[in-house]
Amino acid sequence: MGLKIFCAVFILAFMCHAVKGASILALFSSLSYSDHLVYRGYVSRLAQRGHNVVVMTPYPGHFQFPEVDRIVELDVGQDSSPYWDEFKLLMTNTDDYYPRLKAIDEFSVKLAIAQLKSKPMTALLINPTISFDLVITEADVPLLYAVAEKYKAPHIAITTSSGKIHQYESKGNPIHPILYPDVNSLSYGNLGHWDRISEVYRQYKSRGEYYNNYLPLCELAAKKLFGLKRSLLQVEHDIDLLFVASNPALIGNRPSAPAVVYVDRMHITPGLSLPQELFNLLESSTKGVVYFSLGAVQESEQLAVPLLQTLADSFGELPFTVLWKIANTTMITKPANVITHSWFPQQQVLAHPNVKALITNGGSRSLEEAVFYGVPIIGLPLVKSRKVFINEITKHGAGEILDPYNLDKETVIATINAVASNEKYKNAMVKVKSTVVNPLISGPDDAVWWTEYLLRNREARQLRSPAVGISSFRYYLLDIACYLLIAISLALCLSYYMIRAVARSVRRRFWLYRGLDGSGKFKAL
Repeated sequence: MGLKIFCAVFILAFMCHAVKGASILALFSSLSYSDHLVYRGYVSRLAQRGHNVVVMTPYPGHFQFPEVDRIVELDVGQDSSPYWDEFKLLMTNTDDYYPRLKAIDEFSVKLAIAQLKSKPMTALLINPTISFDLVITEADVPLLYAVAEKYKAPHIAITTSSGKIHQYESKGNPIHPILYPDVNSLSYGNLGHWDRISEVYRQYKSRGEYYNNYLPLCELAAKKLFGLKRSLLQVEHDIDLLFVASNPALIGNRPSAPAVVYVDRMHITPGLSLPQELFNLLESSTKGVVYFSLGAVQESEQLAVPLLQTLADSFGELPFTVLWKIANTTMITKPANVITHSWFPQQQVLAHPNVKALITNGGSRSLEEAVFYGVPIIGLPLVKSRKVFINEITKHGAGEILDPYNLDKETVIATINAVASNEKYKNAMVKVKSTVVNPLISGPDDAVWWTEYLLRNREARQLRSPAVGISSFRYYLLDIACYLLIAISLALCLSYYMIRAVARSVRRRFWLYRGLDGSGKFKAL
């Protein structure tokens, strides 16, 4: 009897677990390794919750036990590799202007087409028996939206950036070139007249590039690959939820519809151990350590040699040990206190108490990690748009910003010494962390909660703003303004003609009266 009860409970538990698990397709096209840290963190959490996930990725083989048992990776790395050099060139180009944006968009279309035509994806897409309970796509590649349309499944789009104009517009969030920065903003805050004009023009060009070039190219490809029956813009508007992998308090606060969910810290894993040799080095650096990294794609070797030498000479005069993520140092003279390597485990390094400051290009993941581990930052924004988001941290006193195009040795030394030695920067960063790192504001758990909300309800379009799909003409009530202008014009015209008619009548009566009493001009007649 006891065995029967045990078997019944076991079967019931298994059935409940099976009902709970969902079949999910996730499509991630980006060649940025740091982007996939976020995607893997998200997929791992879904697998840990019992969901089965099929993932298109150019970086397979990084999932760990036990979640790996519920994840099937469709490896498109071989099909993506011919595009690596072009991707690297585009990402390391520090020009923030329209031609670079257009080139990146057109590259993204080429890359996504190659990935969707790969053998693993073709085998999946041509199989008529496969269906999914949910499709997750990279929000920066609209071509992938068409896959959710193909499977007629609920749809989540996730961006690892601070969000682009069209992504916020698709959920009805307000956009404004001055008040609400997007990932391509060049200036933000207390702007002068010229900067305000520049930002208005930049947003105009950015929107035009997306709606007049990038989206039509993606739609054309979607019709050829999937036979898309409706416009890709409509598909984008019907995305149920948009996940933004950033903290809203650190990317310029904006009013958001419930369909926009902020899910930062997805890739952060506290408690990871350091390699023994590196651990010993950090432990022995009692005066402190400064860590310098330009990110996963932007490499120090690509900087001009005079700039590299200025940095090296400055590091040599610091009392700290400097960890510098750079593979090739043959072009400079490396000081004795500088340790170089092509890669460092950044999270583990920043988690060590002897690390006093992070010198960063301002990548999203680096800023997240600096805030989470309470390390003050020194911004070195090679790409101008990164300065906007570095400043969202430094304005609280948690760091400083250097101008990489106007750099001198004395300034570098003074800035690093101040940030690494003065406790006010550390205290300010700790305060920033306590203020913004809060599950009520954003966090990785929100990604899982809202995903399962969508799985339970099958749609979340009721959470988007009613502004979705409304033209700017109607959104800013310009149609009402036109009606009022027409009404006022008609009223003024009518008033004019009425007054003129009355004036003529009065004048006629006046002249007639003067003629009758004999005092007029022609009295003698």
